[in-house]
Amino acid sequence: MYHNEHQVMKAIYDNFYGQINDNGVIPVDLRAPSLVGTVQDDPFDCLIEQKLQQAFPELEVVRSGKLTTPDIIIRDKRTGIIVGLEVKKLIQKPNGTDSRGLTMDYNSCLPCGTALIKMGNAMADIPCYYMYALLSNDSSSIVTFILMHGDFINYDFNLYKKAKVANQTEYNHGPYGEGSVRHRAMYTYPNPLNYKLKCFYTRKVFVAKKFDCENLQISHLATEEVSRYDIYENNFLYNIIDNGKPDQSVEPVLIEDIFADCKARVAKIRTSVSMPVLIK
Repeated sequence: MYHNEHQVMKAIYDNFYGQINDNGVIPVDLRAPSLVGTVQDDPFDCLIEQKLQQAFPELEVVRSGKLTTPDIIIRDKRTGIIVGLEVKKLIQKPNGTDSRGLTMDYNSCLPCGTALIKMGNAMADIPCYYMYALLSNDSSSIVTFILMHGDFINYDFNLYKKAKVANQTEYNHGPYGEGSVRHRAMYTYPNPLNYKLKCFYTRKVFVAKKFDCENLQISHLATEEVSRYDIYENNFLYNIIDNGKPDQSVEPVLIEDIFADCKARVAKIRTSVSMPVLIK
């Protein structure tokens, strides 16, 4: 029986950590590409759902479906505790690096530590964690596994709610008024699977607020403490928890401005679209 979402997610982390083999990776057996129906039909999401259902019979595990976020909704059958789980995966390049770099696509779904779901005819906001997985180049194993509270990426629930209704379609477009234009926001936010982030790369870790880790009595497993300053100069502390921490008496290493390179990006000047060139 679980009393809060953090207990649920720590149990899930423990389960995946227990699957690490002698090569230091988590083996996975994905559905063959020939059996994948559409782009949105992600076999990795299906696998995670199946693994959770098998490992946690005390939990109700429901996959949301195509183009819906969070990907998976988890509810304790006894206590009614509900938490969302968004699954984000990348596949390693042949040289071992991730396939994205600084940022990754979140498409039109702004990442957030709180998500909206429907319960009957009413809306409800639930806590949300993110599962980041870097798969090996042949997709046979999880090389990097991060189970992270969504607030680590974005804690602004109001911004999240605005993003939910930001996409609009403009009609009567063109000289005949027969066209339409979709104004669809595409969000790119930090990529925790970036191979340059040594605090995450090839590790299997759980990331939550320091306060919540203290309440879970797992602070002794913290290998790093991450200081997250927002644009208003508020400081939020998170612990990176590693069940395999060699010396539990060692204090965690402080990490500041973990995604500094993301903030250093500048907008590029847009030029005219590419067009054919005829040589005179």
